[in-house]
Amino acid sequence: MNKIKMLMLVSAGFLLSSSSCDRERDESLDDKLTLQRVGYNGKELRTDGYYYHNYVSGDYIQVFFLYRNGIILDGMSISVDERFEKEENFRNGFYATHVSSKYKYLWGVFQIDGEKIKYEKWVPSEGPFSAFTYEGEILNDTTFVINKGYRMKNAGKKAPLEIHWEYHFKQFSPKPDSTNRFIP
Repeated sequence: MNKIKMLMLVSAGFLLSSSSCDRERDESLDDKLTLQRVGYNGKELRTDGYYYHNYVSGDYIQVFFLYRNGIILDGMSISVDERFEKEENFRNGFYATHVSSKYKYLWGVFQIDGEKIKYEKWVPSEGPFSAFTYEGEILNDTTFVINKGYRMKNAGKKAPLEIHWEYHFKQFSPKPDSTNRFIP
């Protein structure tokens, strides 16, 4: 996926997040997640902070929190210049309070199997939210690379994407609470 397509996808998500609230949508029409939430007790990746991916010439980062309960929380894309302000919102509970019940597309589940990582989360759209699965390789306990994404539909992979998103770890505490209303 080239940088322009990725930027358009991220921009569309921000536009939707600022203009609508999940509670006003019919969530029953959204894709169901196909990955099961499984607790993570391994040591392949650290979970005492967040992972980030640089994009758009390094001016922005995409943030993800991985939790031992198998939940993934999208910390959204943020300007590198605003990173410390956003971290304060993560730390003081403001972010978790505002996303735990409103923004379904920021939540998902992940699984690790040896040197492989897979996560699935909803992607916002004008209609029902699609669930996309992303797969990649763990390079070490602080770095992983996502190299493909797809939507599972009718037991088959649809809309496959070839990507290269390299995520790096930053130790961070306290993380936002992983409690949410979307993933039991």
